Amino acid sequence: VRGEWQNLQGSLAGFYNASDLGASVVFDDPARPGRLVRAPQRNYGVEAALDWQPGGGFSLGGGLTYSEGENDVDEDGEFLALDSFDIAPLKLTAYVEHQTTPGWRNRLQLLYVGDRDRAFEDGVDPVALESYLVLDYISGIRLGAGELQVGIENLLNNQYATFSSQYLGGLGDSSNYAARGRTLSVGYRFTW
Repeated sequence: VRGEWQNLQGSLAGFYNASDLGASVVFDDPARPGRLVRAPQRNYGVEAALDWQPGGGFSLGGGLTYSEGENDVDEDGEFLALDSFDIAPLKLTAYVEHQTTPGWRNRLQLLYVGDRDRAFEDGVDPVALESYLVLDYISGIRLGAGELQVGIENLLNNQYATFSSQYLGGLGDSSNYAARGRTLSVGYRFTW
């Protein structure tokens, strides 16, 4: 479902899928690559987004993504959570952007990735996944034929591991590493 009004836009989508012969990859031995498992499977989720332009050059918005799934590998009627390789944790995003001058825009954006322990509690994931929060700043200034972009990722310099690092880190220390700290980037782009 989508809606678009004068200064407000929104969307909402949901899904549900059931299969007698679903497919997922199981990583149950760190010494071997994942193996394909075919079993009854259910996947479901929801996505929502909202954007608002209140005036004065401001734009605000955010989004939500939630998905879940389970399968019955031994076909005993008891469905267990799909692993976090197949199902990502809850994700929330938010932003505030300002068109400071006609050629200069500034944006703060927030990413929250929720924890996911359902698969760990079912004995499917090697570790429970912990939530994290990242704030980024992005600025763009029209300059000549293009745009000069300056960004600061992880503005608050939070120490965290991405959910894929956490998941793979549960399989062996060589994959367990932190995400980047505060990072400054400068770039110039043009279109022709």
